[in-house]
Amino acid sequence: MARRDLSHRDASDHAASELEYIIRSEKRLSEPVIKKVSVEEAMRDNRVFKASSDRNITRVLFISQNTELLNPIQQSLDGYINIRDLFAEVHILILRPGIPAKNPVLRVAPNVWLYTASAKHWWQTPAAGFAMLEEQLEFASGFRPDLIAARDPFESALVAIKAQEKYGRPTQLHIIEDHSTAEFIRKDRQNFWRLFLPFFTVPKFLSVRTVSYAMFNRLQKKFTIPDLDVLPRYQNYEALIEQPATLDLKEKYRPFIFFMLYIGPLGHESTLYRVLDAARFVLRNPRVGMIVLGDGAARGEFEKRAKILEIERQVVFETRVEDVVPYLKSANLLIVSDTDTESEEVVLRGAAAGIPMIMSRTDKREDIFDHGESAFLCEASDVQAFTDRINDLLNSVGLRNMFIENGQAIIRKLFHSDAREYQEAYRTSIEQAFFVEPDEAAQSQDPSGK
Repeated sequence: MARRDLSHRDASDHAASELEYIIRSEKRLSEPVIKKVSVEEAMRDNRVFKASSDRNITRVLFISQNTELLNPIQQSLDGYINIRDLFAEVHILILRPGIPAKNPVLRVAPNVWLYTASAKHWWQTPAAGFAMLEEQLEFASGFRPDLIAARDPFESALVAIKAQEKYGRPTQLHIIEDHSTAEFIRKDRQNFWRLFLPFFTVPKFLSVRTVSYAMFNRLQKKFTIPDLDVLPRYQNYEALIEQPATLDLKEKYRPFIFFMLYIGPLGHESTLYRVLDAARFVLRNPRVGMIVLGDGAARGEFEKRAKILEIERQVVFETRVEDVVPYLKSANLLIVSDTDTESEEVVLRGAAAGIPMIMSRTDKREDIFDHGESAFLCEASDVQAFTDRINDLLNSVGLRNMFIENGQAIIRKLFHSDAREYQEAYRTSIEQAFFVEPDEAAQSQDPSGK
C-alpha cells in the first residue's frame, strides 16, 4: 500500500477526496442498465422500480425516523422509487431512541450511505443526529451534501434546521404523516409533546412538501411558506384492475353480506353525516353493513350520530387501515360524498378496483363518468338522491356489474402511468428547494416588501 504524507494535509480533506474517487471509479466500472418494470409488477412485487438517468449532480441528505429505510436491500421514500436512482449521492440519517447500533455507518449501494444516530430518550436524538453529521459528513472542504431534506416536522426537522444554520445548505421539509389525528397521539405516548414542535419547525423551512392535499390546505392556512406543494404520486390506477382481492369482508364481518364503503378523514369538514343519513333505512337490514375507513377529530360525533339513527351496530369504523385497496376490491358499493381533491383520487381508484359508486357531482367527475352508465352522480347536498341511488344499486346486480365494467374501461382509456415521468417529477420537486430564496419569505410576510 502506498504511503501518504499527511503531515501537510488535512485528513478530512483526504477522506473527502477518496470518497469522490470511489464513486467515480464505480460509475466507470458499472454498465448502465435499464430495468423496465410494469405498473402491475411495481404494485404487486416489491413496489420499487429502477430507472437510469444521466442526471448526476445533486448530493442529498435525508433525515428520518423511519427505520424501514435501514433495509440494506432497498431504500425508498414512496414505496416505488429506489433512492439511489434519484440523485448522484444519497446520505440517509436515521434518528432512533434505544441502544446504539452495532454498525452505525453502512454503505448499502455505490452511492448510498446509511447513518444511525441513537440516544436513550427521543428528545436526545436530535443532538445525537447532529453529532453524527459533524463526524461523518463534515470535511475540510465543507459539508458534503448539497441539499438537506427532513422527513418529519419533529426531531428530523430540528436536525435539518441546525445543519442549515451551520452549513448554509438549502433545506426542505416533508410532512408524510397527518399529526392532527387522534390516532397519531395514540400511536406513541410521547407524541403529545411532539405536537408542539411543528409550530416552531415548519416556519423555519422555505420549502415544504406534503403527501396529501388535505395537509397542504391545513399548512397553507396556518403558515406562510414560499414553496409549498404536494409530492408527486404514482398514478397506478391501471394496476388496480388486475390486482386480486385479498380480503373477504363477509368472512371478517359476519353476518353482513352487503357492504357499503366510505373513505376519508373524519374531520369537522367531513360529509360522512350525509352518507349516514342517506343509508340509514338500508342499514336497518341486519345483513347490510357500512365500513368507514378514516379517523379524525370528529369521529366521536359520527359515532354518536350512528347511535341516534339506531344503526350503530351496522357501522364499523376502521381507523388503522393503511391500504384501502383490499376494501375497494371486496365491498359492494362505494359512496363518495366529499368533493375535495383527495376524494377525487378515491373515485378513480374505486373505478379501477371495480366497485360501483355513488358520488357527489363535480366538474371533474362529470368529465370522466356518465351518470347512470358508469356511476351515479348526485348533488352534494341532496341526501334523498343518495338514498334513492343506494336502493337502485342494492336491488340490481346487473346495474352494479355495468358500473364496474364501464368504470374500468374508462380507466384503461384515460389513464396511463409513466414511471420515468413520475421519477423525474419527484426529483424535481425535491430539487426545487435550491431555487427558493430567503428574501421571498420576507416579502411574503410583508406585502409592502418592507
